[in-house]
Amino acid sequence: MNHSHHARSLFARCFTARSLRVLCAVAALGTFAPSHAEPPAAQDDPMQAARQLHGEYVELQNRLSLIQEKTIEAHPELQKQQEAFLDLMMAKMASGSDASPQDDLAAIDKLEQKLRSKDTPDSERQTLMTEYQEKAMAFRAAQVEALKDPEVQQAQDALRDATVTAMKQQDPQTTQLMEQLQQKQDEMKQMLEAAGQGQ
Repeated sequence: MNHSHHARSLFARCFTARSLRVLCAVAALGTFAPSHAEPPAAQDDPMQAARQLHGEYVELQNRLSLIQEKTIEAHPELQKQQEAFLDLMMAKMASGSDASPQDDLAAIDKLEQKLRSKDTPDSERQTLMTEYQEKAMAFRAAQVEALKDPEVQQAQDALRDATVTAMKQQDPQTTQLMEQLQQKQDEMKQMLEAAGQGQ
């Protein structure tokens, strides 16, 4: 079962985390980011099977994310390895950019704080949200490009392998949860393909 491929495919869709710097780390780790995405679009409403399947998928993601978080907290060496990976990725992202990734991330975080603030007028929220989405998408696109770099890929693979190994030691259920997550993804893919053929 190809968990590495699964990790990269999940990263491609999950970028609305509290911090895109956290997402950088998630990209390295096997990517069990808590998901708040909408279930697959249904041709008929309601489509209870699709919604139930998606709910089970999200629950598995969240359980693995919690194990991952606890594992990193318990292993200082993983924290250092994660920081080294993030620094490498940021360095690759900085190439050819007018602003540094750190500056871009600071701007994104500032916009997020404004959007979360109760003091922000409703009249400004739409403009702020548009700016936030544009900056976040651009930042994620730079991440995706950086992940194509062989040096970044090597560091990503090493960190992911070390983290998943530690997760399995932290919680023996990790392997089973990963297999269940892969199964749910395969089932959702089959459901989407069946829906497309039924058009």
